[in-house]
Amino acid sequence: MSTTALSEEAKARILNPELLSLVMPAAEAAAQIKSGMVLCTSGFGTGYPKAIPTSLAETKHATELTLINGAARGDRHMGALASAGILKKFCGFMYNEDARNICNAGALQFQDVHLGQLMTKVKNGVFGKVDFAIVECCKIKEDGSIVPTLSAGTTEAAIALADKVLLEVNLAVPAEVEGFHDFGVPSTKLVGSPAERYGVPYIKLDPKKIAGIVITNLPDTDLYYPDIAPIYNQIAGNVVKVLDGELAAGRLQPEFTFQSGMGVVANCVMVGLMNKNFKNLKMYTEVLSDQALYAVKEGIISEATTTALDITPLFFDDVFQNLDFYKEHMVLRPCDFTNGAPQIMAENLVAMNTAWEADIYGNVNSSHAMGSYMINGLGGSNDFARNAKLSIFTTPSTAKHGNISCIVPMVTHIDSTEHDVDVLVTEWGYADLRDKSPKERVNDVIDHCAHPDYREALHAYYDGAVAQCGACQTPHDLKNAFSWHVRYSETGSMKQE
Repeated sequence: MSTTALSEEAKARILNPELLSLVMPAAEAAAQIKSGMVLCTSGFGTGYPKAIPTSLAETKHATELTLINGAARGDRHMGALASAGILKKFCGFMYNEDARNICNAGALQFQDVHLGQLMTKVKNGVFGKVDFAIVECCKIKEDGSIVPTLSAGTTEAAIALADKVLLEVNLAVPAEVEGFHDFGVPSTKLVGSPAERYGVPYIKLDPKKIAGIVITNLPDTDLYYPDIAPIYNQIAGNVVKVLDGELAAGRLQPEFTFQSGMGVVANCVMVGLMNKNFKNLKMYTEVLSDQALYAVKEGIISEATTTALDITPLFFDDVFQNLDFYKEHMVLRPCDFTNGAPQIMAENLVAMNTAWEADIYGNVNSSHAMGSYMINGLGGSNDFARNAKLSIFTTPSTAKHGNISCIVPMVTHIDSTEHDVDVLVTEWGYADLRDKSPKERVNDVIDHCAHPDYREALHAYYDGAVAQCGACQTPHDLKNAFSWHVRYSETGSMKQE
C-alpha cells in the first residue's frame, strides 16, 4: 500500500517510518498464512484481531490451522475462523457460540487448558512451532515495540515465540491507552500492590519479525450481559454474607483483595459489595467487568490488576474519556502473570468463581453440560481457586427452568475438586466446607445449597450410597449417581432432558 494512501492518523500511529512500507490490505497479510500452521492471536475477550481472521475465513486458502488464544471471542475472530471450517484445533478458553457448537459437533478439536499454564506449554513446544502471531495494537513505537489495546492476555509470549508477526493497528482505540499495561516483568517478581508497575507499558518487538501491518477502525462489540434475574442478586447476597462472616471472624481485613470471574453473577457480587458500603478493596483478577469499573469509580475498589477489560461497548467510551483516572487505579498484565500461582498466593485473596454444577461433596464442574458438551472451558478459575486464601464457587440451584438440579450426587465432569472449594453458594444459602470430611459436607450442601424440591431425593441417594458401601470415605452409588442429569418428574420416573 502506498504511504500516500494512508491517513495522517494512521501514519501517526506508526512511529518508525521504515515500517510504513509494510502496511497492506488484510487479504495480503492473510495470504502469508499457509495450511497446517500454528497461530497465536492477541485478545482476552477484548483486544483481538478482526480484519486478518475475517479475511482468512473468507478466502479459506489456509486450512487445518491450530489457533492458540487465552480467551477467544468475537464473530470477526474465533467465530469467523471456526465457522469457515479452517481450524483443526483450538487451545485456550472459548466463549463464542458458533465455535462452541462446531466443537460439540466434532468438527473442531478443543484443548481446554489452565490459562495460567497455557503459554508455558506453548513455550515448551507442546503445540509445535508458532508460525504467526496476529496481534491488535493501537500504536507501533520507533523501535517496533507495540502498545496493545485493552487486553494483555497471552500477547507478549505469543510475540516472543512466533516466527513472524502480523499487526492490526486499530484506530478505534486511542493511542493514549499507552501506560495501561505492564510488560517485561519476570514471573518471579511478586506484586506488592495491584496498581504498581514494574516493567514497561509496551511489548518489545524486533521489527524484523513484522511481516505485515493492517490498519483497522473496528471497535469490540461482542460482549453483552443478560438481564439480571432476581436469583443472581440472591446468590450475590449470600456471597456477601460469607464475606461478612470472614470479616467478623478476623480471617479477612476490611480492605481485602479479591478475584472475581466473568459473567452476570460476578457483576451482581460487585453490586452487593457496593450496597454494603465496602471501600478501598483491592482486585487481583483475570478479567475486569463493567461493574468492576463502576466500583473503581465509586472507590469500592482502590486498585486492580487484570489481564483484560472484559467490558461491554457502553463502557469503552467511559474508559477512553477517563484514561488518566483508570491508569492510576488499574494495570493490565500478561495472563501468565495474573494467573500465576506465586502471584495469587502472595495476594492472600478471596477467589469467587462460577460453577455449572456441584456435587454433595463439593466437587465442581465449570465447563461441561451433561459431562460431554463443552460450554466455554475451564479458563483461569482453578488457577485462582487452588491458590486463593478463600475459594468460593457460585451456581444457581437448578437449571432448565427447575427441571434439573445443579446440586447433584456426582458431577459429570470435574474441573475443581473438593480440595479447592472452600465455600459453595446458591440462591438458597451457602455451605462452608473447609473443616469437614466428605461425609460431613453432605448435609450442609444439600440443606443449604440445593433447591428444596430436590433435597429429599439427594438425602435418599446419600443414604442409599452409605447402605451400599458401608464405612467408606466417600459413599457413592455409581449405578444411580448420573441419573440426576436427566429430568426428574413428579412420579419419580427419569426422562432425558
